[in-house]
Amino acid sequence: PFIAGVDDFGATLTAFAMYHKSPMNNIAHFFTSPLGLLGFFGLMNKATKSVRPSLSVAAMYLFFLFSDYTVPKDLFAQTAIIICTVVLFSCKLQLGYAGFALLLALGYGLQDLAHFSTNEPTFQGATWGKDGVPMSVEAVGLFFQHVFYLTPLVCATQTQEVQNFTYVIPLLVFAYGCYAIDSHSSGLPHTFVRVRALFGKMTEKSETTDLKSVRDWAMSQKPPKGKTSHWWVADLDEEANKAFHRLEVCESVKRMFATKFDPELYNLDVVGGMNELYISGPNRAGTSDQVFFTEHIDGPYILFPFASIYRCIVGTDGNTEISTIFPNLYDAKTAQTGDILAFDFNREPHLISADDNKPNRDFRVVLKLHYVVYPKSLSFFGHALHWLTTRYNELFRALFLFTLTPSSGFSKFVGEYAVNGGTVLYNSIDKYCGTVNLLYQFSAGVAAYALNSYVFFLVATQYIHYCRYISTYYYRKGVNWAIFKRDVLFFKSCALIQLAALIIRPYIDQYHAGHLSFQDVNWLGFAMICAGYFVSLAATAALGVDGTYFGIELGFMKADYNFVKTFPYNVLPHPMILSQVFALLGMSTFEGVGKAYPWLVPIHCTFYAVHMAQEHWDYFDGTPWYKAVKVE
Repeated sequence: PFIAGVDDFGATLTAFAMYHKSPMNNIAHFFTSPLGLLGFFGLMNKATKSVRPSLSVAAMYLFFLFSDYTVPKDLFAQTAIIICTVVLFSCKLQLGYAGFALLLALGYGLQDLAHFSTNEPTFQGATWGKDGVPMSVEAVGLFFQHVFYLTPLVCATQTQEVQNFTYVIPLLVFAYGCYAIDSHSSGLPHTFVRVRALFGKMTEKSETTDLKSVRDWAMSQKPPKGKTSHWWVADLDEEANKAFHRLEVCESVKRMFATKFDPELYNLDVVGGMNELYISGPNRAGTSDQVFFTEHIDGPYILFPFASIYRCIVGTDGNTEISTIFPNLYDAKTAQTGDILAFDFNREPHLISADDNKPNRDFRVVLKLHYVVYPKSLSFFGHALHWLTTRYNELFRALFLFTLTPSSGFSKFVGEYAVNGGTVLYNSIDKYCGTVNLLYQFSAGVAAYALNSYVFFLVATQYIHYCRYISTYYYRKGVNWAIFKRDVLFFKSCALIQLAALIIRPYIDQYHAGHLSFQDVNWLGFAMICAGYFVSLAATAALGVDGTYFGIELGFMKADYNFVKTFPYNVLPHPMILSQVFALLGMSTFEGVGKAYPWLVPIHCTFYAVHMAQEHWDYFDGTPWYKAVKVE
């Protein structure tokens, strides 16, 4: 106890539990108390215009709570997780005074509402807030006691499943952070994803002069024609070094990044330890130089929250032969004098290609500039990624140089299999599944396991693709089409696999029990599923895979809205959606789906109905096609 005459945690918990017997009231407190704290810390951040006071208050609180020997260490750990999560989100959320004040009021008000709806008196009303007590010294002590112990008290009154879930919160926050990586990201896989590569050009006279200075120095070193050459910035002479540093912080770069990262919210720092001058010679087959002609991701930190490292390729000459291909953009860029190609070092797949019909007459000299971009309020993540990526780049460059001109069977093996093979595997996992999507599924699974609730996992993973359909169809502009196709196919496949498992599992159990007969099989349900997906596949064949995934609406396909005249479009309106709704209704006739989870299929059908209405009236952030087309 830190105030004389005030009970310790055990005695306080005994009194607190008398007013928190309802499971519904307790679970409500698990959300309302952090909500109020979020408002409190958010207001502190706004008032001080800094996150340091919030971090200091949280650290001091946890220190004193840890020092209180009457608080069980498992409850301290749960409290620490909740407080750290609340402080993090108070830094991340961009709300005004009114927004954070509303959160504080909601946290307090909803807590009282939970007591009222469960017909339980409040602990406050029975102690420091009761009639005749508020102005007493005892009331002040009880108030501080209540505030100090509130979060561990809330944790202590939860079920074991909810307490287990608390330990999963850091994993869920980590997954959120891996999605929330720029000003356009929501932090959830449910919303549309925009292109993250950036393109600009250095056009100021001072910038082009500095580019020429750096290139002239590089050519004065007489680089060999048979291989690539690299120089760190520190290797340049004084004049070229100063020119390079001016280019690192030039206005053209800042303007380019401002289109993706709000400069009011994000810091843009130079990662000087990775910046270099690169000169490419002819490619040599059989070495790890081949990595660059293979689709790859440069860095390993694809799962890193909130922050990004960007690599900028800056051209210094009239290069016509070497292009950088961005598969997710369905585009290729040839960096010439002043051109800036910026992409996420740890997330953006790319490769280079050589056009033999347009050979360069001279060396290709490029600047490789690197920047770490991170929320101003979460600088720790930016500094950590800065350090980690710099260390990785140094190690990988050493490995790359080791395999560039293999002098032994071992170095040749490392180059061809460890470097090139590892690059292909790593890239393929992200290309076809999405590494962050796998993290989301894993996080949802761990949370469901902690809660001992398959329903949690089912709800968390069944409907993501619909949200992506609807949001992508609506916003369209700047959408990363390749990522959209990958993600909706991945999440839809996961949802259907679960539905298939729910259908088949009872039959497997019956088979193992030895009493599965022909009459026990729901043939009508299977027939509806087969018929529905037959029509759906026919619609996909008629429309084409790209047409199925909004290729026309997003501008990647040149076609009229009514260009398909074959089956099933000449028989059914919206056959893709209606056929899948029919198949889902067939699934609902199975005990493992309709009886076990009667809400599951109706929600699927509701999402399809919303999206069908959106497609029918072409509801999006623009002019519908039927209004844009001139009526003759």
